[in-house]
Order: sequence, then structure tokens, then C-alpha cells
Amino acid sequence: MKKIFISIIFLCTISFPQENNSSAINLFSPINTKKFADYLFCQHDYLRAIEEYNRYLLGTSSDSIKFRIAIAYSKMGDYKQSIDEFMEVPEKSQLSPLAKLEIMKSLFQSGNFNELRNYFNLKISNNNFNEKKEAKSLYNFSFLFTNDSLPTEHNFYNAFHSDDLNKIKKFYNWKKDPPEKKSLTAGILSAIIPGAGKIYTNQFWDGLWAFITSVGFTYLSYDNFHAGHYFRGWLFGGLAVGFYAGNVYGSAASAQIYNAKIHFDFVNDLKDFLESHNYFIPVINFCK
Repeated sequence: MKKIFISIIFLCTISFPQENNSSAINLFSPINTKKFADYLFCQHDYLRAIEEYNRYLLGTSSDSIKFRIAIAYSKMGDYKQSIDEFMEVPEKSQLSPLAKLEIMKSLFQSGNFNELRNYFNLKISNNNFNEKKEAKSLYNFSFLFTNDSLPTEHNFYNAFHSDDLNKIKKFYNWKKDPPEKKSLTAGILSAIIPGAGKIYTNQFWDGLWAFITSVGFTYLSYDNFHAGHYFRGWLFGGLAVGFYAGNVYGSAASAQIYNAKIHFDFVNDLKDFLESHNYFIPVINFCK
């Protein structure tokens, strides 16, 4: 009876091998590999998506897949690899113009502004390029992140769409004439009136406290000297001088802190604007 049962199991096993094997092979077919890669891409699992896309490309060639691989590297912050992948998109491909814009975006995001400008001048500026306006927008925007001389207002503004022009003008004017506070001015103001320099740098309460302490210790020093308490007079006088000197130095330093903060906020505003506009690059939705 035991032998009969084993024979039945064996016969069942060998009777349906093709169906089981066909199912296994079908799971790894090119079309399923691509579907799985697309799923991973849309779930932002870019590293595994790249692996599956490369597996798919072993049996075929696809500019669209190469473009997605490059996008995945860009999303992961591997801008060097993303640039290399975008460069693999052939010139004759319909995706070639977008690939060039994405190369500029990767150069921008990696902070290679000089290389971005060189790429624009070499590959885009003098060529027949439909997306030249978008590329010029990103090119112009790079000057807002560096200390290089700004283009003229006309050359700068004409790259942008009219809907964004007011915002762009604010960025340009800020960069051209940043609302900085001068350390020397802050120090001189506090030397004349204790705390005035900090008020100048928008630190109102610190300035008020510096005024109260400096004037207060000066008064206590004067009052004790007047009363013949010389030790306390010198003590409070020393404190008054110390607070006065610290206030002058602190005011000069507060101007530097103020400038660093407004520069930080300015750069963040620029980045937020760029991200909200996708770096002036048309959006392709691969996850419809």
C-alpha cells in the first residue's frame, strides 16, 4: 500500500512539469520584469528598480528605460551616475532634449555651476534646441547661487515666463543688492549708544538689554564713587567697561549672523522655487 501511494505521488509530479515550469519562466519574462521594475520605480525603490531595468535591457534596447534609470539615479542623489546614464540616450531619440535638460539639472543639484554653463554653451546655446528657453532659465538661475557677475536684467528676465517674472525680479534684485547689515556700522552705533548696533541688526531685546546693563553698571559705578565706596566703584566700573566692549563686539558679530541668516533663507527660497517648478523641466509622469 505504501509503494502504491509513493508511485501515485511520483506520477503526479512528472505529469505536470511543463505547466509548473512555464509559470516559473513566465514570472521572469521581459514584460514581467519591466512591470516589476516600473512598480519599484513608482514606489520610489529606485535601487532595485535600476537592477530590474538593467535585467530587462539585457534582451532589448529602450531609450525610455535608459531615461528612467538615469532619473532613478538622480532621485537617489547620485548625480554623476545620472549624468552618465542621460548621456547614453541617443541624439536621435525623442527623449534627447529632456535628457540634456536633466543633465543640466543634475549639474545644478551637484553644485557644478561652471560645468553647467559650459555644457549649456557647448550643447544647447548655439544649437537648434526646442527647449532652449527652459535651459536658459536654469542657466540664468545658476548665477543666483554664485558670486559671479549677474547677466544684465534684460538677458536675465527674457528667459523666464511672464507668470514668474515678479518673483524672479525679487530674486534678481536681492542678489544684485542684498539687504545686508554692515558690521562696522553696527559696531559704531553700539559704541555711540550701547545696544543700538543690535537693534540695527533686528535684535531688539538684546539691544535693549545691552543698553540697560551698560548704563546700569555705569550709574552704579558713578554712584559708588560719589559715595566714597571706591572698591565698588571700580568693580562696577570694570563691569560697565566689560559690558560696553562686549556690546560693541557683539553688535559687529550680530551683523555677520544676520547676513548669514538672510543668505541662508535666500538660498532656501531659491531651492523651493526651483523644486516647485521642477527646475524648469517638463514633467514626464511614468507612473500614470
